[in-house]
Amino acid sequence: MLVSDNQQTYVDLTIGKDIHADSRFLIGSISKTITATLVMRAVDQQKLTLEDDITDYLNIVTEYPITIAQLLNHTSGILAPKSPSLNARSQFIPGSQFNYSNYGYKLLGDILSQSYQVPYAELVNLFAKQYQLDISADVGEITDLYAQQPRLVRGFMEQQQQRVLLDEFTIDNGFIAFGAMQASSQGIAAFIDGLTQQQFLSAASLQAMTSPSAKRPHRWGELNYGYGLQISQQPGLVEYSHTGYLPGYISAMLYYPQAQLSVVILENTSWDLDNMERVFGLHDKIRQAIRNQLKTDE
Repeated sequence: MLVSDNQQTYVDLTIGKDIHADSRFLIGSISKTITATLVMRAVDQQKLTLEDDITDYLNIVTEYPITIAQLLNHTSGILAPKSPSLNARSQFIPGSQFNYSNYGYKLLGDILSQSYQVPYAELVNLFAKQYQLDISADVGEITDLYAQQPRLVRGFMEQQQQRVLLDEFTIDNGFIAFGAMQASSQGIAAFIDGLTQQQFLSAASLQAMTSPSAKRPHRWGELNYGYGLQISQQPGLVEYSHTGYLPGYISAMLYYPQAQLSVVILENTSWDLDNMERVFGLHDKIRQAIRNQLKTDE
């Protein structure tokens, strides 16, 4: 866990066997925030616009017109076709509802790949290299990645009340876009700092990312959602966040703009979702303690 602002680090805590300050984890849906950032960079570079229809870039047939913006804020309603030959169906008229969609972010990765004419993982790695972020996108079998990358912490799952190694898991470019990037806690903190300090995006694009454009039901209560970011707005306390869960890993990223405070939590065990308190309880208690302290400081 890392708690820091742009001047100092308050908490830099590592617990567990073979886990170090520079260890890397799969970051789950925090990957979506990075994908959304790359989409907004493409907007700044005039590679695309938010109102473009996704069929301008993808070889798919949709039931309704769907914009890039609707993929970003999970209001597209698009469903993954059951086979490549079938049309993409919709759950609802795009823009009318929120429905969290990994498939929608997979399509954003495809759109970016088409726009830049490079595989999506390569695009992420070029971005990370440009800004010296300890973040990467690596495709392949998880056991091969463990062997090739000493800093990648092995992930564990809960099966029949036993903690077992994640050893059957394939990462491809589509998975990278919505949930399978790698990073250290320092890498995520540096990404948050670069994003919020406008190192990556124009002021207009950052404003678009952090402006509410949908409502997301969440265990924390109803949250606003921008582009790849959850937004909680209360008097005197604004919070941008994303969380992640995938086999072997759980993650949380929080940022409080008034205090310029970042919180990053990365874990290498995915507990059974039948007990949500056990899975996310520690993260939620840390979040609440920080929010209470920030309210007290006002």
